[in-house]
Amino acid sequence: MKVYMCLPLKTLKTICLLVVVTLASSFRSNSPQPQVYTQQPERSPQVEPRPFGRAEYEQLKIRSSLTDVRSILGRGTELEGDATMATFVWENIDGSKITATFDEHDRLRSKKQSRLK
Repeated sequence: MKVYMCLPLKTLKTICLLVVVTLASSFRSNSPQPQVYTQQPERSPQVEPRPFGRAEYEQLKIRSSLTDVRSILGRGTELEGDATMATFVWENIDGSKITATFDEHDRLRSKKQSRLK
């Protein structure tokens, strides 16, 4: 004679639920969690444009590097550019300005000024 031990249905459901929850939690802990970025991106500090005049304009020599020009005038604003040239402008508060064109090697090709003192 065989004896079968039966558990009540409620107990079987509880055991199955526990097994499923345990397996699900172990699966979840092994899967990569999405990264949440809470830190705001850093903003570059605003740099006050430094005033320049005719003396700084005269320091700009044809074939000077963009880095050298920026060391004299500041960062400037790129107006247009492509693979072979780029045009930058530096403007004072009074509206006087310097416009410079650089080649593909970032060398000064031409310069012009407007209303410099």
